[in-house]
Amino acid sequence: MKTARATQRFTFSSPAWGAAATSVVSRALRSRSLAAFGTLACLVSLSGCAQIVSSSLGDVMGKDEFDATRASELPYASLKLKHANSTALVVLATLEGNGRIARFESRDRGILELRDGVLSATSGFARDVADRREQSTTGRALARPAWLMASGTTYQVSVSALSPYPRRLERQDAASTGSQRQDDVAVMQVHEATARLECETAAPYSLPLAELPLQHCREILSWDDGSTTRNDLWRDENRVWAADMTAWPDGPRFGWEVAKAW
Repeated sequence: MKTARATQRFTFSSPAWGAAATSVVSRALRSRSLAAFGTLACLVSLSGCAQIVSSSLGDVMGKDEFDATRASELPYASLKLKHANSTALVVLATLEGNGRIARFESRDRGILELRDGVLSATSGFARDVADRREQSTTGRALARPAWLMASGTTYQVSVSALSPYPRRLERQDAASTGSQRQDDVAVMQVHEATARLECETAAPYSLPLAELPLQHCREILSWDDGSTTRNDLWRDENRVWAADMTAWPDGPRFGWEVAKAW
């Protein structure tokens, strides 16, 4: 499958403290090769990449900007991405780990990373997921992806994220005599939950470009703060084809459907 660098443009603005937040997120994501986006070249011309971008999602909040015809014409794997009451077409940028880690990037570098078909990290949105991981209830690595587990399976989920409320620190300003200045410092938070997978019998599901028999699974998460959230996944024996996930309690929600698989 070919890959392309950019698709539908997003304008989910960073908070005012974006410089500090971006630094922390960048360090967390760079360790997992997200920095590769900066040097990734399109397999088509740069002008061709620009033509993939139709408009800024920030200008059309609440509208459906996904173009199924465009998705079918493009020779790249793609998703119909849903976020902040809007939808857009995004195209695969990089693929790693024998296809386990897929990253999709918008023209202004909004990044969605899927690991084993589910949300694992984002960058460039108003509220980002630094990292999401699953492990067994005994703290060991899972033998296979959580979404492949049988209905009724339980496992642990850990999500790292930057707080939307940065800490203000007073610092000595070396440029002036004894004066103080205040800096916004992003705070990394870790949210942990016990997850339970509950799956139904396979039924027809309409994807952007196809209809497949898929199992609807609910990932029910009981968080360490006492709250409960639910994620929805639609799967077959090979992959997750669609999902609607809340990153953590009161966190951002991301949904997607596979238009063209990778």
